[in-house]
Amino acid sequence: MSCRNLFALIAVLVLPAAALAQSVVSAEGDKIELSWGSQRGVRNGMTGKICAPEIVGGQAVTNCFARFVVTSVSKEKSIARITKGDHNVAVRSDATFDEPPPGPDVVLLNEANRAYQKSDWRRALDLYERFLQEYPDNNKAGFARRRAEECRTKITPPPVIPPPPPRDEVAIFLDAADLLFREGNYRAALDQYENFPRKYPNHAKAGFAADRAEQCRTKLKLRQADELAATAERLFRDGKFGEARASCWEALRIDSTNARARATLRAVQLKLVQSRFNAPTDVAVGDAGCYVADAGNNTLRLIQPNGSITLAGAAGQHGSADGAPARALFNEPNGVAVASDGTLYVADRYNETIRKIAPGGSVTTLAGRSGLSGTADGPLSAARFHEPRRIAVATDGTVYVADTGNHAVRRIHPNGAVDTVRPSSESDRMDPMGLAIDPEGNVFVADAWSHVIRKIDAGGHLSIFAGVHGVSGSTDGPVGSARFSAPEGVAVGAGGAVFVADTANHTIRKIENGVVTTVAGTAGSADAVDGNGPVARLNRPSGIRSDAQGSLWIADSGNHAIRLMTAGFIKTVAGLPGSIGSSDGTN
Repeated sequence: MSCRNLFALIAVLVLPAAALAQSVVSAEGDKIELSWGSQRGVRNGMTGKICAPEIVGGQAVTNCFARFVVTSVSKEKSIARITKGDHNVAVRSDATFDEPPPGPDVVLLNEANRAYQKSDWRRALDLYERFLQEYPDNNKAGFARRRAEECRTKITPPPVIPPPPPRDEVAIFLDAADLLFREGNYRAALDQYENFPRKYPNHAKAGFAADRAEQCRTKLKLRQADELAATAERLFRDGKFGEARASCWEALRIDSTNARARATLRAVQLKLVQSRFNAPTDVAVGDAGCYVADAGNNTLRLIQPNGSITLAGAAGQHGSADGAPARALFNEPNGVAVASDGTLYVADRYNETIRKIAPGGSVTTLAGRSGLSGTADGPLSAARFHEPRRIAVATDGTVYVADTGNHAVRRIHPNGAVDTVRPSSESDRMDPMGLAIDPEGNVFVADAWSHVIRKIDAGGHLSIFAGVHGVSGSTDGPVGSARFSAPEGVAVGAGGAVFVADTANHTIRKIENGVVTTVAGTAGSADAVDGNGPVARLNRPSGIRSDAQGSLWIADSGNHAIRLMTAGFIKTVAGLPGSIGSSDGTN
């Protein structure tokens, strides 16, 4: 054992217990651990020395052999580094500071002051009050009291926030519905909003709830349409073109602006549709399907569920040959009508004749003579016509003819006699195109160049049913102020309403209860868009007929296609819009 370690041991034995309170707890190299910490006032940077007693001349003296500096402090202990002298320090050696550590009163007051400087008024007040309680006679007590008072004035009580007023039941109900709406749960939100008027009848918020309910319905429709459009895309990729088209139509019926459905529908049409038409001018609906006067092809066509076929005539050839349908020839057949027994009547425009096709039979000339125009009434073979354009059949078998070039409506009786129902006058020239007959025997006439719809009652009286003579336009409203533009087609619907193919306006109009409305298309906008009402687009619709279910078949002449309107929705059921041809095949 070294002398120093021996002296340290002697110090342990002879020094009073108080000296051990500030001693070396552990030592390793130049690093030592002291028994005092921050609660005894030790802080970083304090310096001191380490001493041990020695026996000199028989007397004990203190020898200081190392210096240190405090580098870190915890509550109970501190770590110091030997800066000078012997590093061989024994545990429990005596350590003293050059500057005596402050007492606990000073430590407490300093901590209070630091909290004060940080504006931590609540902590500072607690520390100052603790100082005054533990050291009431300290010479700093007056200072601590003044600081404590300052802290009290700076501590502001938290503002008293009044409790929110109680929310009524209606507000809670609507908030719950609004949350569902914001989260996109439109079905649940709609149920809530629709339940509001039942739960709170006549409430002031009923209008708000109704508006939100309509928004939910719109959101649900848009979402449903997009889901159907996505299904259509998948079906198209799988080669299921018919199913894909049906899904597109259903999506467009819900949301006619859905771009995905429109794009897929066009792709389906290019893949699936084989049938082609050339400026079809009229349609008629019978048990076998929809008959079409395909004027540009000089043929009569039949649209059936499995496709379109050429019923009579030869595409690209014109003539007046009677006989078997495949050998018969026409010269721009403009009008077609079907009787209850399935007999077809055709207005063969440039042959100046009325033709007839018996069910399963041949083509014959019913009235007039090919190549001879005129105004003569009389027996069938002696009668003469001039560019007859449209035709209609009454329930009793009477055939009405829009004899356009003669500006007259003619009639072919079941007994074979031809007469003029209503000629034009010099002061009121009529340019009849479309014809339709209602169950009471009234004949409606689309008078194209007078821009009106006329009516010939059972007694032969002629009147303007809708529009203003000689004035074109697209105005809806009462029949006396509504406007049309070169209408070519007219039909009587299953419910008695009159529908008009308003050709130059590219729209379908409806006349009911003395009021004209536009039910499909937009005036002045020609296109081929399947969709609802005003979103749909047509291009010079010409002939129009209603079937037993109330759907409207339309010869969309400018689009070279046949369109079908059901419950306000228009779709293309035959031909490829914008593509001219004469092909039979899938629709």
